[in-house]
Amino acid sequence: MKREERLTSEMKRYGVNKNLFDSNRPVTCPSCGNSFNLFYSRAKVCTGCPKSVTGCELARCVYCDTEFPLNNIMSKFDSRRTSNYLGSVVKRYYDTFGESEFR
Repeated sequence: MKREERLTSEMKRYGVNKNLFDSNRPVTCPSCGNSFNLFYSRAKVCTGCPKSVTGCELARCVYCDTEFPLNNIMSKFDSRRTSNYLGSVVKRYYDTFGESEFR
C-alpha cells in the first residue's frame, strides 16, 4: 500500500503529514539486532545533538547507541525527506517550549 493511500480523509483534514509514516517506522539495528522506533530514537537518544534539527541522515540505536545511515534501510530520497521531517518536528518542539537543541 502506498504511503498516500494510508492517509484517510480525516487524517488529511487534521494535517497529518505522509512523512509521519516513514519517521514512525520500526527499524532494526545492524549491530545488536533490536528493533526501535525511528522517531523515538531521534527524540530521545539524539537529544542535545545539534545535527538532530538539521536533517541528520543517521539513525541511533536506543539499545546499543550504534549510529548507522538511514539509506541502509530506505532509499536516498526517502532518507533525506524523512531526516528533514524529523528535524523539523524536533526543531518545532524546541521553538515551542523555548528549549535549546544544543543542551
